[in-house]
Amino acid sequence: MQAVGACFGGEYPQQPIGFEKQNGSYADDTEDDEENYTEEEIQRARERFIAGLVIQESRNKREKAREQRMRLREQQEGESE
Repeated sequence: MQAVGACFGGEYPQQPIGFEKQNGSYADDTEDDEENYTEEEIQRARERFIAGLVIQESRNKREKAREQRMRLREQQEGESE
């Protein structure tokens, strides 16, 4: 969630994600390429992330509405019997 907050302009975490406190090094020894991204690449990645969240939210809303319609339909059928 800290990464999501940072993506939306919030404060960055105190330590980088994946940073181990025991020995003060990254959890994986891979090179950190994040510093090599341009602002345009970062902005596009944020936009893709937000678009994915919007799609997921709309799917969840449709699913909830469908479940509510099914419950209402079952309730109406139960009352009519």
